Amino acid sequence: YQRRVRAELSQEIPEEHRGSEVSYLAPSAEPTPAHSLRVVVDVMCQGLGKKLRHIGVDCAILEDNQTVDDAARLALSEGRVILSRDSNCQRLVRLTDPGRVYCVKAMKATDQLLEIRKHFNLVVEDEDLFSRCAICNSSYFVKLEPGQARALKISQEQYNSRKISKWQQPVTVDCEYKVYERRSIFNEKIHVSTEGVTQYGVRLQLDKVSMNKFNETQMFWGCYDCGKMYWDGCHLKNFKSKHNL
Repeated sequence: YQRRVRAELSQEIPEEHRGSEVSYLAPSAEPTPAHSLRVVVDVMCQGLGKKLRHIGVDCAILEDNQTVDDAARLALSEGRVILSRDSNCQRLVRLTDPGRVYCVKAMKATDQLLEIRKHFNLVVEDEDLFSRCAICNSSYFVKLEPGQARALKISQEQYNSRKISKWQQPVTVDCEYKVYERRSIFNEKIHVSTEGVTQYGVRLQLDKVSMNKFNETQMFWGCYDCGKMYWDGCHLKNFKSKHNL
């Protein structure tokens, strides 16, 4: 099976994209805005990948069942830099362009993040922090005020207990799509059904938000692509302090 995968990859990747020598990505002399960096991390660096998303980096994270061959394909097709560790790095260099792979040296995700910030000379601004979903990498969010989020949570709970009909008139909430790559905001009204599902089929995960948060928090953000909920809190301050941002 592995020989077949290698053969398929050799056929799919052009000869000019296969380096013959091990050549890792050199340090960046110029400052790099965090939101402009596009990377893919393999299974060796999944923890690092989530932290990179926290600072606004466009980071694809391979699943456990994916291989370095998948990382190579993704990097070449989407123009991403590959972050990996140990022996994987040499194979990745030979499957892609010279200088497309960076071999991470640190062991812990926190130390790895510092290493990547230094190597790429990353500039992280406040608006980059938590501008991407840590779960799916989306940069689009539904913006909800506490009253809206609370009403939708109650509606979800009532629907789940069958106290209201699924045919009840949908609730209308204001939505802001925040796209940090372009630094612009798009306003649009969307419909959220009584079960907390948007008209685009995404269920906002308000069941994971405790009721007391609606009295403590000024704004909630729901990932537009997977429904993961975020809110302003001490975690932002703690993250900035822990990583010297």
